Amino acid sequence: MKKFIIGFFMAWGNFITLPCPYKRWDSQLKNMMLAFLPSIGLVIGLLWMGLFWIMLRIELSPLLISFLMMFYIFAICGFMHMDGFMDCNDAIMSRRPLEDRQRILKDSTVGAFAVVTVAFLLLAWFAAMSTAIYRISYADLLTLPVVSRAISGLAVLVYQPIGHSQYVEDYKAPGRWKYRLSVLLQTGLVMGLSVLLGAGWIKMLICSAVIAVVGFIACLYARKQLGGMSGDIAGYTICIGELAGIFALAVL
Repeated sequence: MKKFIIGFFMAWGNFITLPCPYKRWDSQLKNMMLAFLPSIGLVIGLLWMGLFWIMLRIELSPLLISFLMMFYIFAICGFMHMDGFMDCNDAIMSRRPLEDRQRILKDSTVGAFAVVTVAFLLLAWFAAMSTAIYRISYADLLTLPVVSRAISGLAVLVYQPIGHSQYVEDYKAPGRWKYRLSVLLQTGLVMGLSVLLGAGWIKMLICSAVIAVVGFIACLYARKQLGGMSGDIAGYTICIGELAGIFALAVL
């Protein structure tokens, strides 16, 4: 049981900017940390629901609500996933040989492609949220960050990492199937909870499928372009998957 607690709070400390209530680190539990990504998405979703409720209660304008809802989903993670999105775009859109793309991926400087693509990401997010805000439900806010992180966590647990990735050693660890199964079980439980909270199950399944399919395709493309899986690609996957999810909510 203690390992599960440490694994969960390792995930909290790495993927949420809120103060971690239990600061412990065990390098042998990085796979378990990844397996708790859907639970981290649940924490993020619950806080997102609370923020939405408060803003409705104080009757903020729809545009201001849309901006704050968008800002929250990036800020709660310390803009970590946005950083991965920018790094991947810098490397991929350079259209250079693989070794150069991998070098650019690790480069801490910000290139023009990163700036341009993140600008479009934020514009698209705000436009979609401004539309979805009139019909979004609390259950939608719970499901979206969970499914996007489930896809990202599964990708790191399944696919061969790039040579410089922090997950290279953990990829060789035995019994990784149980962590993948844990991701799927947590995601299924949250989706069931969303239905209990009043989410239309058809809309929820469509939105989840859109996040999963678009996230998988984005991850596949990035891995092909960069020669393997990495934390940056995981962030890239989350950003694109969540954007696809909020677009789906806007359309539905």
